[in-house]
Amino acid sequence: MADNISKYGLTVRPADQEKDKPENPSPKSVPISALKPPTTLLATRINSYCKSKLPADTYRHSLRVYSYGCAIARECYPSFGLTAGSALDETWFCTAMLHDIGTTPEHISSTRLSYEFWAGYHALDLLQDVKVSGGGEGVAEKDQAESIAEAIIRHQDVQPKGSITLLTRLIHWGTLLDNIGAGAELVDKETIEGVCKEYPRKGWCGCFKETVEEEKKLKPYAMVSRIEGFEEEIEKNGKTGVMSQWD
Repeated sequence: MADNISKYGLTVRPADQEKDKPENPSPKSVPISALKPPTTLLATRINSYCKSKLPADTYRHSLRVYSYGCAIARECYPSFGLTAGSALDETWFCTAMLHDIGTTPEHISSTRLSYEFWAGYHALDLLQDVKVSGGGEGVAEKDQAESIAEAIIRHQDVQPKGSITLLTRLIHWGTLLDNIGAGAELVDKETIEGVCKEYPRKGWCGCFKETVEEEKKLKPYAMVSRIEGFEEEIEKNGKTGVMSQWD
C-alpha cells in the first residue's frame, strides 16, 4: 500500500549522508522523558524478546540507538514524522532493538551469514509470528516487517552510492554516533548526557570491538570487513573520541 511507504519508514533517502542536510541544523536538548520507548503490543513483545536474548551491554546500546534516532529526527528532520506513538516510532523502535540480534553469543557462531543478514531474516519471522519469540502479543504487517529487515540488513552499509530507506538512515545515525561518535552535531550534548545516564554505555566500545573481531574471525568475508579500520575507530571513540567521557 502506498501509505505504508511513509508510515513504515520506506521513504527513499540518498545513501550519501552529506546530501541529507538537516532541516534544522541547531538541535535543542531533548529530555529523556520525551524519548521513552513505545508500549504497543508489538513493541512490548520485541522489547521483552531482546532483553532476554541480548547481553546487557548490547541491550542498552540498542536503547541508546533508538533514543538518538528519535532525537535527531524530531529536532533536525521534523518532516520525517517520527512522533511519539506513531507507527513510524514503533517501527523504528523494533529496528533499533533488533539490529544487533545477530551478534549474540548464541547466534553469531550458529550461522555462516554475516550477522546483519541473519538478523534481518530472523526479524522477518519474529515480527510476523509470535511463536518465534515464545509467545506474547503484537504482530507486524508484511510491509512493516520488511522495512525493519531492510534497515537491519543494511545497517552497516554506510557508503555514498545509491539510495537507502529513511529507516536505514536512522539506524546509520544512531549506531554511528554510539559506536564511533559520528554525527554528534545532530544531537545536543545534554541529550547525549541524558541518554547515557539512563542507559549507561561504560565499556561499550570495548565490548563492540570484540564483537567485530569475533565476527571477522568466524567469517572473514563478513559484511563488517568492508569497513576499513572499524575496530580502531571504535576503540578511539571509547578512549579519546566524542563519547569517551561517558565510556
